[in-house]
Amino acid sequence: MDHLPHSTIEQWGVLRAVVEHGGFAQAAAALHRSQSSVSYAVARLQETLGVALLEPQGRRAVLTEAGAALLAEAMPLIDELARLEERGRAIAGGGSVRLRVLVDTLFPKPRLFDALEAFALRYPQVEVSLCEVVHRTLQETPDAEYDLAVLLAEPGARWTTLIADMPLLAVAAPVHPLAQAQHTLTRIMLSSHLRVEMREAEAAIVPNANSLWEEGRVWRMNSVETAIEAVRRGLCYGWLPHHMIEADLDAGRLVRLQLASGAVRHIPLGLRFDSDSAGVIPAIAALAALLAAKEE
Repeated sequence: MDHLPHSTIEQWGVLRAVVEHGGFAQAAAALHRSQSSVSYAVARLQETLGVALLEPQGRRAVLTEAGAALLAEAMPLIDELARLEERGRAIAGGGSVRLRVLVDTLFPKPRLFDALEAFALRYPQVEVSLCEVVHRTLQETPDAEYDLAVLLAEPGARWTTLIADMPLLAVAAPVHPLAQAQHTLTRIMLSSHLRVEMREAEAAIVPNANSLWEEGRVWRMNSVETAIEAVRRGLCYGWLPHHMIEADLDAGRLVRLQLASGAVRHIPLGLRFDSDSAGVIPAIAALAALLAAKEE
């Protein structure tokens, strides 16, 4: 393009208002402008384009065929500019353009998306950059990587609000030897079978309170869904999130293992964000409150 457009978004917006409200007087009232300024904007637009955009139909002003085609192309531009202006006002008022959110993949998806849906309605100008992680703790994640995080919370973690306790059940496929055992399983019995572990590929292997049961060969998966499928296929056994395998247990695709102890592990998920930033950017505090809200 070797020249600037001669029509303006304002003129197209006035035309849209005339059509939506049914006339010049109605559009003027809706836009809080004089009727003469509305008529002038449409007249200049038609003069610039060299084509009639409106025609009278009774007491209403309706689009001509050309007007309908051209306005249809202009409407996305009007909406986009309105969105940009809204974002600009949010920035000028200290609002955030994008929130970086880290969420452990164990956090229930219905609860996550209920929160995101409510947030999008309240803050349509804010973009969310969501990253799911696997078994990453708040302690090992630098604060600079996120604006808000829902990750594994270590005992006594500071500036953290516990918002979920995710039970992991020891399970296997019905065909797996451990599932067919007729007696309570011991640590030695478990150690002779392949176990699946959910962990990010680059994460360090840190000893924990469950290490008593974590001997033997391990397959590490960086996706919960992949770990579940590996257990479904009978390749291994493992501790899997109850809310993600409930249907498999009901259908008999997976069965709970009878362990002497440790058949259920509880994974605490904590919410953390910079409360000072939330004072400046209300959207952070709003999303935090929505994520922390318990399911009814």
